[in-house]
Amino acid sequence: MRDSDLFGAVIAEALTTGMVVRFSAEGTSMYPTIRDGEVITIAAVSPDEVVRGDVLLCRHDTRVLAHRVVHVTTRGTERVFRLRGDAKAACDAPVGADAVVGKVISVCRNGRVAPLCGRAARLRHAARTSASGAKAFVVSRVTVLCRAVFS
Repeated sequence: MRDSDLFGAVIAEALTTGMVVRFSAEGTSMYPTIRDGEVITIAAVSPDEVVRGDVLLCRHDTRVLAHRVVHVTTRGTERVFRLRGDAKAACDAPVGADAVVGKVISVCRNGRVAPLCGRAARLRHAARTSASGAKAFVVSRVTVLCRAVFS
């Protein structure tokens, strides 16, 4: 595991100079959108431009995590973001705009670059989430039906 404080500082510095940053993601919290070992691309983002559905790279205590924005609110004059990994059931602790390092703009999978920002990416995520929910519903109903028939 990399030194998250140093890693986050290097990325933040590079983004402030206008660079985009690419690195291999670690972990499974964003599966299936981002898989362990895939290369993701991060770009600078203004907190005012962040919308629900974006994937942000943020500082969480001593860690740097890439998770999806599920809610945006304001406390006083600061924007606050609720984030959650796509493979997680619960949200992370809310983060302020000062914790945002950058925005994940793409993932490279099998030699192809898939954008993770913009309307099309948010629609793909919504469709995948709906399909996953529908599959879970059908599996639960079939399980109940099988138990009723075979008991």
